[in-house]
Amino acid sequence: MFDTIKFVLKESDLDNCMSFIEEIPCLISIKSSSSNRVMGYLDNMRVEVRGTTLIVEGSLSKYFKGYNYAGYLSIWEIKMALNKLSNALNISMGKARITRIDVGFCFCMKHLPWVYLNRLLYCDGYFRSNIKKETLYFDKHDLMFCFYDKKAEMKKNKDVGDLEDLKDLNVLRYEFRFKKVATIFRRVIRGEDLYDSTFCLLVLDKWYNCYMDIQKGIDMELSLIRFDSKKAFELSCVACCMGLFNLSEFLEIAFERRDITSKKKYDIKEVMKMAEKLMTDNGDLMLLIDELTQKISNAYRKLRRSFNISPQRLAMLADRNHSNI
Repeated sequence: MFDTIKFVLKESDLDNCMSFIEEIPCLISIKSSSSNRVMGYLDNMRVEVRGTTLIVEGSLSKYFKGYNYAGYLSIWEIKMALNKLSNALNISMGKARITRIDVGFCFCMKHLPWVYLNRLLYCDGYFRSNIKKETLYFDKHDLMFCFYDKKAEMKKNKDVGDLEDLKDLNVLRYEFRFKKVATIFRRVIRGEDLYDSTFCLLVLDKWYNCYMDIQKGIDMELSLIRFDSKKAFELSCVACCMGLFNLSEFLEIAFERRDITSKKKYDIKEVMKMAEKLMTDNGDLMLLIDELTQKISNAYRKLRRSFNISPQRLAMLADRNHSNI
């Protein structure tokens, strides 16, 4: 589940005396250094020492598994990944403060990813941005989530070896980023929280609920027009316009320009809700975006079962692992 994580650790956070600037450079591949700053890499993890502060950032999945495009890290694997990082740096990363969390999953789709991105129209409170055809962002000051073509991203980063595994697949990635971790969770999050079941479920719920909050577009087909009543015809025409245009964004712009009152804005939103409900209640209708929604819902249910693990069970797995060493 977890992809890019940013750890921040101060010497004062440790129980033992340690000088980061003296000890960490011996453990990493150094790229640049000065009198009180050293930057380098530990495998894919970017490691930086700034005086008495250590900053480690990178994909936890790549660090532990070597890739981040298939499967996910279980709670036990997250704990093992933290232990691996702690042993490599000779520091307890469980004490580190977490300032960024990325959660990402890849889905194999029937069509090219950009086809689905066009159906993700609006999310209240977020700025929607299509930087490129194959990438879509929903962004605000403390959270950001994006959808993109994983194969296109891998080509850009020249991950040629990994691309061979995906050559015949259409791979869409849904990634969620917590930019202000302490603000969102209303407390300091530490490395040890990453393998806490309650915390993992909170993160997973946010990943899922934000996707479900997105207004999805209706596929533009003549068969969507309803002729069984005047009301159904009017609402189906509104639904088709919602599939073609981002009406929610247009509505917000009209309200900001004071072209409409808050009452009219509310009334129009209600009509749009009725239009969407009319079309989705049609049992014969299968929207293209439903494929992605179904895959995300299935992943969510599977991951909730996987992450709902008691501390006793985690301790038992740890004991079993020690006995096998």
